[in-house]
Amino acid sequence: MLLTRLLSLAFLLGWVLPAMAQQPSLEYDVRAAFILNFVRYVEWPPAHRQPPLRICVLGENPFGDRLTAVVAGEQWQGAAIEVQVVPDLGRGAECHLMYVPGSATSRFTSGAALLAGRAVLTVGEHEHFLDQGGIMRLFLENNRVRFSVNQQSADRAGLQMSSRLLRLARAVIGAGP
Repeated sequence: MLLTRLLSLAFLLGWVLPAMAQQPSLEYDVRAAFILNFVRYVEWPPAHRQPPLRICVLGENPFGDRLTAVVAGEQWQGAAIEVQVVPDLGRGAECHLMYVPGSATSRFTSGAALLAGRAVLTVGEHEHFLDQGGIMRLFLENNRVRFSVNQQSADRAGLQMSSRLLRLARAVIGAGP
């Protein structure tokens, strides 16, 4: 709980904690904290605000137990946040946030139409994830975890992103004037 709060504070202040490539566990601890904070700074359409909030990981789970540990004790709309691994995007409609590890990018690309028009915040790792219709991309830059946003994809999904979140993004693609 203390780790989650410290990482949340770092996120809010715009700090980006180092995530050394040699220490993937630290990198995925930081990625898990980012995901929790994304949930806090994104607003779903009214029809999709029913708890529990489901964070899904597509395919192989690179977090191990880290993501579950980060959201333990956290609430959204008065209910616990759930983490589950899903084998394919067909189950994606049940999710509020879909994390797409690099190893599942081809599954996302081939099945992205299943999520079209649905209020699912897609977060991925692949270099071209935003070009493939993803909403947010987490990546390493100078041994730090950073993120970029595809605003057009967020708009198509009906998701409102906080201006505070967008200011912290490394890049915002498709943002209006």
